[in-house]
Amino acid sequence: MRALGWLGHVLDFCYPPACAVCDEPAEGLFCPKCETALRELQAERFCERCARPLGEGAACAFCHGRGLRRIERIVVLGKFDDPLKQIIHLIKYHHRWPLAESMADRLLESEAVKGLLTETDRLVPVPLHRWRRFARGYNQAEVIARRLGRRCRIRVVQPAIRWRHTETQTHLHSRAARMANLRDAFVLVRPETIRGRHIVLVDDVITTGATLRALARALLPAKPASICAIALAVADARQRHFERV
Repeated sequence: MRALGWLGHVLDFCYPPACAVCDEPAEGLFCPKCETALRELQAERFCERCARPLGEGAACAFCHGRGLRRIERIVVLGKFDDPLKQIIHLIKYHHRWPLAESMADRLLESEAVKGLLTETDRLVPVPLHRWRRFARGYNQAEVIARRLGRRCRIRVVQPAIRWRHTETQTHLHSRAARMANLRDAFVLVRPETIRGRHIVLVDDVITTGATLRALARALLPAKPASICAIALAVADARQRHFERV
């Protein structure tokens, strides 16, 4: 064991750890600059109904308290901006799934997330179509959900499947186009897993909210007690950065 410890020190000296985002020297997962920027994103205030960033006032200028239809409450880690934006791209497009687990751990640093999960019976990751999951190798929403589930002892279930292989939302910039693309995309297959339960949908990024609303609509016939949501990031109120979400 002592030899392994020395070996670790030698490897760190020869190959110093690099930041997962910018490759600068880092003692942990991120360099001081990226860590500070990430903490600043986490420190922002967000509307609990639609998850958009709140301004100086208490009222949400985006949803005016209406939130997303069928979703009672939403909590997020931060705004879809760097370095969180880069982290999510690494997770989705570069097979860096362990970063999804690290971000799930950061979600649990939030009092809002911890408070919501104490009231949660089931976690429901937003499903990928089987072909997209095969191509990616995993569903990043499921990685996040299972990490949260293990740490909070909440069962992760998949009551619906993504039936239609829809066009990626990446190329659709309007709310109407995204909603149309997701129409009838999800099909309820295991209603008994959520019937009468307080459920939380889990995703990586919220843009227009079309995906969450479409999934919630598909789950309603199962009569869950409530539907809330958790995501890593939310696009800002002016809806920038859609082109790579």
